[in-house]
Amino acid sequence: MVLAESSVAGWLTTAFPDISSNLIAAAIGGALVWVVTRVVKRVKLFRARRFWRAMGSRQPFIVLGAPDEEALRRWEKTGMVGKGDMLALVEVESQLRRLGFTGRIREAKELPPRDLKSDLVLIGGPDGNTVTATMLKALGDGLSFGFGEARPDQATPLRDNRAGKEFSPAPDPDTGDPVEDYGLIVRAANPLASGSAEIVILAGCWGYGTAAAAEMLDESRLLSRRPRSGRFEAVVKTSVVRGVYCKTEVQEVREIP
Repeated sequence: MVLAESSVAGWLTTAFPDISSNLIAAAIGGALVWVVTRVVKRVKLFRARRFWRAMGSRQPFIVLGAPDEEALRRWEKTGMVGKGDMLALVEVESQLRRLGFTGRIREAKELPPRDLKSDLVLIGGPDGNTVTATMLKALGDGLSFGFGEARPDQATPLRDNRAGKEFSPAPDPDTGDPVEDYGLIVRAANPLASGSAEIVILAGCWGYGTAAAAEMLDESRLLSRRPRSGRFEAVVKTSVVRGVYCKTEVQEVREIP
């Protein structure tokens, strides 16, 4: 018994330096992971706050498009909104609240003309949101990205007017459902206002692209590429799996002159 105890004591004496070194290394590693995680979160929060700070402090209008076609109003008399637009709305609202800001939600047809000169977050492309259509037209040649010609029973593609190419959602060859979508993000001075009002446009070819564009406003992959002026346009691409968008990538970011 005495021999066994002395053997254990000897082993502990011999192994203690190694055990201590491993414990210290583990503690340092854990502390570094904690510090890095905190720093990444702080940088992400800083970039998000910098993006929203000016607009958020002025309580922007968040403007949804809502088609009023008679065929849709048969199902819901108050009108219908696409799921992608609703997901984008929830994402924008969540980002603003997390940063201590609030927005005022309006439907495009309910926004008085005088409020077109306010800070606006426009959800949905020009086909479904008349305010988006108005702002894209007013920005005109200031943008290098825009939407192409509408096509029957198909999503309207995004167009790179500088390079002369289109970004068009790819369909599944068997079902015809989208397997990828594209979204446009624009952050610019409000072209109808003479003051400091700004607009953000979040518009996809389908609703998947719209929702993905809204989510990217909280991602360093986009915000780290944001120009110093804060005025930019960007195209994002998202994969669609069983009706859910995922793996969104930034395709291009360009400063608006």
